[in-house]
Amino acid sequence: FCEVNVTDEDSVVAGFEKARAANGQERIVVNCAGTGAAMKTQSKGVPHDIKIFDLICQINLIGTFRVLSKAAAEISKLEPVNESGERGVIINTASVAAFDGQIGQASYSASKGGVVGMTLPIARDLMNEGIRVNTILPGIFDTPLLAAAPQNVRDALAASVPVRVVVNNPVVNRRFHGQTSSTYEPTFEQLSASRMPERFWRVLCRK
Repeated sequence: FCEVNVTDEDSVVAGFEKARAANGQERIVVNCAGTGAAMKTQSKGVPHDIKIFDLICQINLIGTFRVLSKAAAEISKLEPVNESGERGVIINTASVAAFDGQIGQASYSASKGGVVGMTLPIARDLMNEGIRVNTILPGIFDTPLLAAAPQNVRDALAASVPVRVVVNNPVVNRRFHGQTSSTYEPTFEQLSASRMPERFWRVLCRK
């Protein structure tokens, strides 16, 4: 385990160095660092705290890019693993809030929308190096971030989903791990943003 602050350049560099010393050069990167803040654009005449907006974007968006760009630079130096020339895969975690943000989610939606928006250009940047870039957009299920929210917020988010959701259903939680794991496998599949009926997932996959 390497404790890393994705908003800090030196911390990310040190984290990679420690992980590589223990396990060798990575070929798979999964970006899951993220946080949120429930704050309206203005409330009772008081504007959104811009420092909080900046912090959410620093963690969710810029932190994601900081990690993936440093990983990609080293993965590109590895030998391909197959005849297709694939060297590795980067998997980012966005959110359905990138497209369906709720009240008070301006900063969170902006940061996750940024992750979605940069997926295609980054995939194009790295395609000649054989590095696939994918972004998963999970919906509402139990995570440490959601667990920290007040119960009324959890209930409101669950109620916003048309098909009933059991927020702490372990089967739902395993689906995220299953989707992430399946993305490791070499593939030429290209998908646009898609939503499963129960609104748990959107997936962007680019070769």
